[in-house]
Amino acid sequence: MHRFTHAHDPLLSPPDHVLAEVDAAWERSQDLVAGELELHFTRALMGGRVTGELRLPDGGELVERLSASEALALACGDASLALAA
Repeated sequence: MHRFTHAHDPLLSPPDHVLAEVDAAWERSQDLVAGELELHFTRALMGGRVTGELRLPDGGELVERLSASEALALACGDASLALAA
């Protein structure tokens, strides 16, 4: 299941290998918080800035917003770095 919406404009979207890494990071992040929280990546419509959100399971209530670096640290399995940021 993809949590990052892929843009179709090759000049505005990351390369395919980067999108694959984001998807793989999302899969790893699910093991960290299985059944407790879900990590979602969102992209702003204006400017394309990527951020993260921790939500209750099944796309529920927003628990916390994360910067892109915090979300990636969490997704890559470095929860201590994400919590320290």
